[in-house]
Amino acid sequence: MSSYDPRLTEWDNSVAEFVEVYRQIPIDRRTESIDGGWSAREVLQHLLEDEILFATRMRAAIADPGSTIVPLDPERYQANLSYALVPDEVLLESLAALRAVNVGLLRALPADAWGRTVQHPEAGDQSVELIATVFGDHVSDHLSDVKNAELGTATR
Repeated sequence: MSSYDPRLTEWDNSVAEFVEVYRQIPIDRRTESIDGGWSAREVLQHLLEDEILFATRMRAAIADPGSTIVPLDPERYQANLSYALVPDEVLLESLAALRAVNVGLLRALPADAWGRTVQHPEAGDQSVELIATVFGDHVSDHLSDVKNAELGTATR
């Protein structure tokens, strides 16, 4: 067991919990804005996009250290991709499956590989560890938003 295993388990569990919470939101309320921002559905779409981005950045850092990665513009992704045509269950299953693959790859990494880096054009060097931490914790951040929203799942 590596020193990263507890974090990897937490990151994997956060997606499972997000999927469970999301499924509890009444279908007709999933597109309602949360506190004037994104809806639960938009959060789901965003998390899948981020997981795809995480997957590519992580793989670049592991397999092609020193390469340059592409910055993310989440608003552009939301505006230009037709996620509305993709059923919720497909998005949820894709998010869970991709997270499981990403965590599996990270579990298999030797300790020294966590320090490999890629170049972000705006943020500079980013290590596998930094990339994994940012994206691993990201689901938990949005999970709190969805849980606390007035979407029929919030505790009062």
